[in-house]
Amino acid sequence: MQQEDWLIRQINQLGQVLGKILADLLGIKNKGRVGEGNEVAEQALKSELDLDINDLAKMPADRFIKTLQEDKQFNDENFEMLADIFLTISEELDQSGTDDKKRKKLYEKALIIYEHLDKTGSTYSIDRHNKIEKIKNAI
Repeated sequence: MQQEDWLIRQINQLGQVLGKILADLLGIKNKGRVGEGNEVAEQALKSELDLDINDLAKMPADRFIKTLQEDKQFNDENFEMLADIFLTISEELDQSGTDDKKRKKLYEKALIIYEHLDKTGSTYSIDRHNKIEKIKNAI
């Protein structure tokens, strides 16, 4: 029982960190400082969760979801936030016209996550479906 409580706390902390990163990223984007968001998100993911965005982007698609579930204990909510972070960074890179290769990889990872959630989730999300279509059009 104590082990289970610890695991639940870890997953909740992961969700809080991802939520904060996403909120910060969207706040920077709304203030018009598009270029800063990418760096802020990358540093926060690395320092808070020991996730390197470049390593995640390079990870093979067939291992991506499983690795995050097993190694980092991601749940659906955490996956959704990570996909939103990837989508936001990809959109920033698209607007700035920089690092096209990284932009495409992050779009692909966001798409993998959204499609995974669509398949495994118990509810249909119109917002998620719209994001999937947006990514497919961008790629």
